[in-house]
Amino acid sequence: PRSYGTTETLAINCSLPSAQARGLPKECYGVPLPGNTLKIVNPITGVVVPRGERGEIGIKGPTLMMGYLGKTSEETLDAEGFYRTADGGYVDAEGRLFWEGRLSDIIRTGAANVSPVEVDDAISTYPGIKVTQTVGVPHETLGEIVVACIVPHEGAVIDEAALRDFLKQRLASYKVPRHVLVFRDDELSMTGGATKIKAGAVRQLAVERLSPENRSQKAS
Repeated sequence: PRSYGTTETLAINCSLPSAQARGLPKECYGVPLPGNTLKIVNPITGVVVPRGERGEIGIKGPTLMMGYLGKTSEETLDAEGFYRTADGGYVDAEGRLFWEGRLSDIIRTGAANVSPVEVDDAISTYPGIKVTQTVGVPHETLGEIVVACIVPHEGAVIDEAALRDFLKQRLASYKVPRHVLVFRDDELSMTGGATKIKAGAVRQLAVERLSPENRSQKAS
């Protein structure tokens, strides 16, 4: 089963049984468990958004903490007693939670938001991919562009154009990475290990790799 919860709630808050997960995207984590309540709010205003609209996940339930040590409950929870998780996602018409990653990791390109989780799920189905982390890299006009950072399995050769064509069949056009950067294991080892890499550190590596200086050196 897939489950969603946080340290602050001390327990699982949403769950999707394996039998129901078939055919649903990996970012779907099911409905709230009894006693738990979800809401999705605009991360700036705190106003609840309509179902299907993306925002910040707020959660309330019987196992929710009373607060952080040294902080009042008013500093930790909102006026309705919800803990705002800083996770991005949405709730569909059936009341199922879709988790799209940390708000700080969600890529804002043009007028659209892109979930790196969704892009990575699609990339992970491409042959030869060992690890993938999609990040947003600053762009002068779009705000950010989508960039995939991957580590291939030993001996695998990943063709950027072929991978992008593969993703065009599975993702909306604005979600397809503008660039696919291939790294070695040892280049990413400092960012979190062989199976999970931290977006912030990888984003910096991508920025450096795509800098005009590095690209001109590669071209020469």
